[in-house]
Amino acid sequence: MLVQLQQMFPNLTKATEESSYDSAEYKWFITKDNEIIGIPASDLSDREKELLEILLTPYFANEPPTNAREKKWMDVLFHHEIPRTLMEDSFEKYYFVYFSFSDDTVDPEAFREAIYGLFPVQIPILWENNHEGILIIEGEQTTDEDISYSEIIEVLTTDFYMNIQLFIGPTLYHITEAAKYYQWLKKCYKLTKSQNREVMYYIKAIPYLVMQHLSDEEKHLLYHSILHTVIEEEELLKTIQVFLESNSNTTLAAKKMFMHRNSLQYRVDKFIEKTGIDVKKFDGALAVYLCLILRTQLA
Repeated sequence: MLVQLQQMFPNLTKATEESSYDSAEYKWFITKDNEIIGIPASDLSDREKELLEILLTPYFANEPPTNAREKKWMDVLFHHEIPRTLMEDSFEKYYFVYFSFSDDTVDPEAFREAIYGLFPVQIPILWENNHEGILIIEGEQTTDEDISYSEIIEVLTTDFYMNIQLFIGPTLYHITEAAKYYQWLKKCYKLTKSQNREVMYYIKAIPYLVMQHLSDEEKHLLYHSILHTVIEEEELLKTIQVFLESNSNTTLAAKKMFMHRNSLQYRVDKFIEKTGIDVKKFDGALAVYLCLILRTQLA
């Protein structure tokens, strides 16, 4: 079939690992031999496009954005260009939610409609490939107290009759870091998906990530994503490390630090407020302690 298609469409191209999947100029398909091919959209009539969608499986990598907001984010993450208007936007923080379906036949438009019905505003959705992509949660929505991702999984599984996994990324603060953290988030998902959790939060993924063979740059991304808001506060970080090494015993930690118990408690509360990570709970304590160790190793 591929030979026949090449005869019919001389400008047909076969995808490689380096392909950028330009969905604005090309229509992409998966052949029965699992090869990804692209045909210039300008070479296809509406009827030819309909026939190819019947004979082949449409490939939705980097599905074209449907609104201006998604176009800006696509420029940031896939083209490494930061639009001035996005740099000037008022939102102070954001995070990515990586989604992965068990089947590559999911309809992007049906998925978009479902997501729009689950969030209070129309959040940007970008596709990585035929069954994976990211949701971008901006600004005030970054407080996910009102977002139950377990309930979202339940709704999506019911709607699409296939399994789906979500990886909830860390809160980010600078748009200039978006592209590198997007790539890091994808790797984090790949490294932890064997845990078979429908919803994996970044804070809970830290122990699994630390056990991997990470480069120094990846280790830096790991601890920096957790300690970003307090990275320069050496005394505060030292206090938290002593607190954790004292089995989270405030009185014992205060004695080791030659501080009043209330003063140490104030610093712990300050850390929790600044980072949003509750080090009084196991997951938060373990993640922070591992990141403190990483930071010391890379100093």
